[in-house]
Amino acid sequence: MKLRDEHELELGDVKEQIAASEQLSGGTDYAVILDGGLTLDVSDEAMTFAARYQNKKWIAFAIIVRSLSERLFANYYLRFKKPVRPTKVFTTPASAEKWLKRFVKIDAPLKYEI
Repeated sequence: MKLRDEHELELGDVKEQIAASEQLSGGTDYAVILDGGLTLDVSDEAMTFAARYQNKKWIAFAIIVRSLSERLFANYYLRFKKPVRPTKVFTTPASAEKWLKRFVKIDAPLKYEI
């Protein structure tokens, strides 16, 4: 999921993204990369839902950070929300993709832009 504008992710946004991921995966295992661009803002309710959402097909979650404030957000999420799936923070899409390949098959390089 790539955010283009400054936007706070709310609970409804997270539910919509999860539903889209499940549909796009076609019932196979999948991983998610969250890249907030230059600003990442997620409501506490949305963070809790994402961290606790139970789905055996959602195998791993990578968060890309580009600033100190995003790193603080990501560390808060990891430490206090305690995601139920492997979750890790990265500074580049390439490093996130490399890590995610441990969990799911990625057929083609991710096309990415900032």
